[in-house]
Amino acid sequence: MSDHLFEARSEKTYLQQLTSIRGVACLVVLVGHVIQTIRYDPLPPSPHRHWVRDLVTYAFNAQGAVLLFFVLSGCVLSLSLRRVVTFDWQTVAGFYVRRALRIYPLLWVSVLFSIVVTTYVRASMDIGVYVDWLARNLASTLSPAHVGLALVGAYTRYNGPMWSLRVELIFSILFPGILLLMRARRLRGWALAGLFAMALVPMPSEIGLNFGLAFALGALIPLMPRIGWASSALIPVAATLVLMYDRLALGGHAVPEQIYDVIETLAAFVIVRDLYASGRSFGVLTSRTAVRVGEWSYSIYLLHLPILLLVFDLMQQWMGLPPLLAHPGWSQGLLAVLTIGVTVAVSSLTYRWVELPLHNIGRGLARRIEHPVTPATGWRNDAAPRPMPSARMEYERES
Repeated sequence: MSDHLFEARSEKTYLQQLTSIRGVACLVVLVGHVIQTIRYDPLPPSPHRHWVRDLVTYAFNAQGAVLLFFVLSGCVLSLSLRRVVTFDWQTVAGFYVRRALRIYPLLWVSVLFSIVVTTYVRASMDIGVYVDWLARNLASTLSPAHVGLALVGAYTRYNGPMWSLRVELIFSILFPGILLLMRARRLRGWALAGLFAMALVPMPSEIGLNFGLAFALGALIPLMPRIGWASSALIPVAATLVLMYDRLALGGHAVPEQIYDVIETLAAFVIVRDLYASGRSFGVLTSRTAVRVGEWSYSIYLLHLPILLLVFDLMQQWMGLPPLLAHPGWSQGLLAVLTIGVTVAVSSLTYRWVELPLHNIGRGLARRIEHPVTPATGWRNDAAPRPMPSARMEYERES
């Protein structure tokens, strides 16, 4: 096999795995919300049940999954810009156009859908059954000002998971500068040290600046030397266990939230770095089903919470609320299965009819900005071309 063919197959494999792991992370967030957003009745005390419940609950660490998203975003954006040598205004403008048409169309759909669901749920059931942050969100005032702010990504009460989209928007704006710092060997260490220090500063997660470390480490992954030998598979396995269970292991020691975030960011970096550079292929992550779920992951992430609320409302109408709250085990299992099924089905449609068409338009606009047509000749000005990565087309979407 030629080196070129081997390189192409290797690239296809790691891009499939990066896509699939994003889908896995989205499902982790979904199940985490099934477990953690409803006030179920407490179970009778039992040491055995206590440990089993903790192992299951902490396995679906939604915050750790979101930090994995941020590291993945940094890695994918770095890949999309890896052939760019000079960040002139055309390159940066094209990047921003692609990002805007990647993020905003589905965000608008999710905001409008969430408003409809919020209105319905508030009229249909007692929102006190939900945990404080979700009940507070559901009680939020519906006003033109708030709707307008939600549509630009600044107000996240209508759909809680949108807080991480606001972080994505902030670092989409800052990313060209972050990538330049990661490329500059003399500045890289200082930049990482500064971002590490910022990550330890207590601040609301909605502000988002403390997550710069995750995006920078992700951006660094394609810039690091490729691993010529397969590192021990125990390393990513250990990192995955840390990502899942660090809060369980340290839960009794009053650890600040930002410490957990740093630990999980570093664990996510190890996982993504291994998927990108080790050369290992995990069959489950390269399967067609896993890749498809990864491609639909943005829709799954933004639509799963309002769908969860609708499904739970229908369940309590059919079965009654007391039995659902009194038996959290089977109630959570049924809610998770139904929410996953509906969300994946809906997301396959929004991916096809909302995400792809609008992002294709964004890519076309970006190409026109980056390679404008010369009026005198009618030809594109490609004297100094900036070729796109040779990665698969879906990674031009800049996850």
